[in-house]
Amino acid sequence: MSVSASPDVREVLKRTFGFDDFRPHQAELVEGLVTGRDVFGVMPTGGGKSLCYQLPAVVAPGCAVVVSPLIALMKDQVDAALANGIRAACVNSNMSLEDRKEAARAYRTGELDLLYLAPERLSSSGMLDRLRDCPSGGPAFFAIDEAHCLSEWGHDFRPDYLFLGELRKAFPETPIGAFTATATSKVADDIEAKLNLHQPVKIRASFDRSNLYYDVRQKQDWESQLIDFVKARPGQSGVIYRTSRKSVEDTANLLKANGIAAQAYHAGMESAERSRVQEAFIRDDVGIIVATVAFGMGIDKPDVRFVLHGDLPKNIESYYQETGRAGRDGEPSECLLLYSPRDGAKLRNFLTEISDEKERLRTMNLLREMEKFAAVPTCRRKALLRYFGETLEGENCGNCDFCAGGYEKVDATRDAQYILSAIARTGERFGSRHVCDVVAGANTEKIRENGHQNLKTYGLGSGKHKKHWRNVLDNLIAHEVVELSDDGYSIPRLTAESWRIMKGEREFSFYQDPRKERAKVSKKAGEDIPCDEGLFEHLKALRKSIADEDSVPPYVVLADRTLRFLSAAMPVDDGDLRKIPGIGTHKCEVYGPRFLAVIGEYLGLHPEVERKRKSIAEVKPKASAEKVKRPPSATFMTTLEMIRSGLTLPEIAEKRSLSLSTIEGHFARFIEEGEELDWRAQVNPEQEKFARELLMKHGTESLKPVVEESEGRLTYGQVRILLAVMARE
Repeated sequence: MSVSASPDVREVLKRTFGFDDFRPHQAELVEGLVTGRDVFGVMPTGGGKSLCYQLPAVVAPGCAVVVSPLIALMKDQVDAALANGIRAACVNSNMSLEDRKEAARAYRTGELDLLYLAPERLSSSGMLDRLRDCPSGGPAFFAIDEAHCLSEWGHDFRPDYLFLGELRKAFPETPIGAFTATATSKVADDIEAKLNLHQPVKIRASFDRSNLYYDVRQKQDWESQLIDFVKARPGQSGVIYRTSRKSVEDTANLLKANGIAAQAYHAGMESAERSRVQEAFIRDDVGIIVATVAFGMGIDKPDVRFVLHGDLPKNIESYYQETGRAGRDGEPSECLLLYSPRDGAKLRNFLTEISDEKERLRTMNLLREMEKFAAVPTCRRKALLRYFGETLEGENCGNCDFCAGGYEKVDATRDAQYILSAIARTGERFGSRHVCDVVAGANTEKIRENGHQNLKTYGLGSGKHKKHWRNVLDNLIAHEVVELSDDGYSIPRLTAESWRIMKGEREFSFYQDPRKERAKVSKKAGEDIPCDEGLFEHLKALRKSIADEDSVPPYVVLADRTLRFLSAAMPVDDGDLRKIPGIGTHKCEVYGPRFLAVIGEYLGLHPEVERKRKSIAEVKPKASAEKVKRPPSATFMTTLEMIRSGLTLPEIAEKRSLSLSTIEGHFARFIEEGEELDWRAQVNPEQEKFARELLMKHGTESLKPVVEESEGRLTYGQVRILLAVMARE
C-alpha cells in the first residue's frame, strides 16, 4: 500500500522532535517514504537515520514496521520514541508473553505508529499474515535497519536477514526503506538487489564523521598509555575494545586498580550480568566499559566521548563502525587506536583456520588494509574515506593525529636495504623478529643454529635499537614493498619493488613521529555552546533523577546538547522552552515543569547569572568559517539544472515525483547560497508584503502560525523562500 500525502513534515519535525531543520539528507529520505517510495540510505552513525523512518511513521496512516537485529537496543528505541510522543512497541524474545500479546493487540487495533521486530521474529511462521491483521491491511512501510547484514560481502552478514527478500513478494505495494551506516558500493548493490527495491530514493551521505578525532599510536608502554589517556578525561563516557575475554578482564582490573570505575563485558559472562553492565552504562551509573567487539551493537548511547581500541581491528569496516559509537550526538569525541605489529600476526593466525580458501583470502586482504591504515602515517580521515570510495577535499582535515602535526618524513633507503638484504640472505624463510635480530646483530640461539651470524647483513644495524628495525620492516610491509605469507606464519617475502630498492633504482621514505605524545587538537563536547556550567550540572542531576524514575537512559529524557541550550538560554516559561532545540511538544508537557522549576530555583539562588542569559539565536553555534563548504547533493543539483532549463517548480515536482514543498525547499537553499534565481516568480509582491508583516508579528522560530494566519495565501515553501531572501538582505 502507498503512503498518502502527509502534512508539512517540518511541522512534525518541530512538534515531535523539537528541531527546526533536518540534518543533511534526512529530508530526501523522509519525503521518499512519506510519498510512498522505496528509499535506501547509507548514512554514517550519528547521521540521524532513525528519524528518517520515525518521522514518516508519525504522519503515515497505519503502523510502520522496523526490522532490527539489535534486540538489546529495542527497548531503548521504543523508550526514546515514547518520550517524543510516538506510539511505539516492540516484540522480541526478551519480553514476557503478556507484553508480546499487548504489543500485538495494539498493532491489530491501530494504536501504534512504530513496531520493532527482530528478523527472526519476522520470519517466524504466520508473522507476515499477522501483519495484515490491522485496520490499514498491512504496514505503512518497512524500515530495514542495519541493512548491511543482508550482504555476504559485508563485515556483519546475518543469514536471518535473507528472509527479508520475501517482503516484496508478500507486500508488493508497501514501501521499503533500507538503512545502514557501513556499506561499500558492492555491498550497497547487493542490498538493493536482495530487497528488490523499486527505483528507490538513494542517498549515500558522506562517511566523514567530522566531530571525531582519529589518533593512531604504536603500543609503547601499554598500561601507562591507557591509564594516562583515561585519567585525562575524568567523568567522560568511553568504550575500550580488546580482542579476547582475558584481555578484557585484565584491562578492566587494571583500570579499577588505578581508581577508575570500569566494567568488563564479553560473551563469556552470564546473560544477566551482561545485561546489568549494559544497563549501568547507558544509565550513566558506570562511565567506562571494557569489552570485546560484541559490545556496542545493542547500544544507542549518544554521549560516548571516546572509543579506544587496545588491539588492531580485523578490518577497516569494523574499525569505522566501532569508532562510530563515539559522538553520536555530534559533539567532539575521540578515537584512539593503540596497536602493535604483533596484533596483525595474531589475527592472521586466527584467519588461517577459515577452511574456505576464497573467504580466507578475502579476510586476509581486509586485514592487510587495516594494517596499512595503522602503520602508514597519513591523514586518517582521508584514508578512511578513500576506503569507502570517497574523496576529502583539502590537504589537512585538521582533526587527526597526522594533520595535528609533528610527523617528520625520513629517508630510510639505506635501512630498507639492510632489512631487505636480510630477508633475501635468510632465504625468505624466517619471521619478522628474526630478520630484525639479524640486522641488529642479536646473539640469539636461532641465529647461531642457522649460522646467520656469518651473513654479510649481520650486525649492519647494531648501532640502532631493534625497535627501529621493526619499524622499518613494518613500513616496508605497509607500503607493500614486502609481502607477508598467508600460511599463518606471516613470513616476510620480497617483491619486485624490494629488488628495485636493493639495486638502488628507487628510494624509500616514510613518516615517523619523534615525540612520545602528540598534540591533542580535538575540541571538547559542548564548547561551541557557552553556558552556565553550574546550572548545566543541576540539570544533568535532574535528568538522571527523571531517567531513574522512568527506567530509561538519561539521553532519552534530554540530550546533553539540549541541556547546554537550556543552561545558556535559561527559559522561564513554556513559550521559551519550546524554542529550545530537542524539546518537542510532548517533552515540553511531560518534563518542562520540572526543568523550569530547577532553572527558576537556580536563578533565585544565583541572581548574578541573570546577565549571562542569551537568546536561542545567540546560543546556536555559527558554522565555522574554516570548515570546507561541501557541494550540494546530486538531488539538489538536478533541481537546479531543471530550474535553469526554464521549468516551473510545480513542473519539476511532478517530473521528479517529489512534493512541491521539497522543491521549494531546494529553491530556498539555492537563494541562501547566492544563486541568482528569480525568486519573485515564486512569491509575488502582495504575498511578500503580507508574509513580511506576519513574520514581524510571529517571528521565525515556527512557520506554522504564519501559514495558518495567511489562510491559504502562503505555503510553507513560499515563506521559506522569503526567509532565505531576507537572510541575504
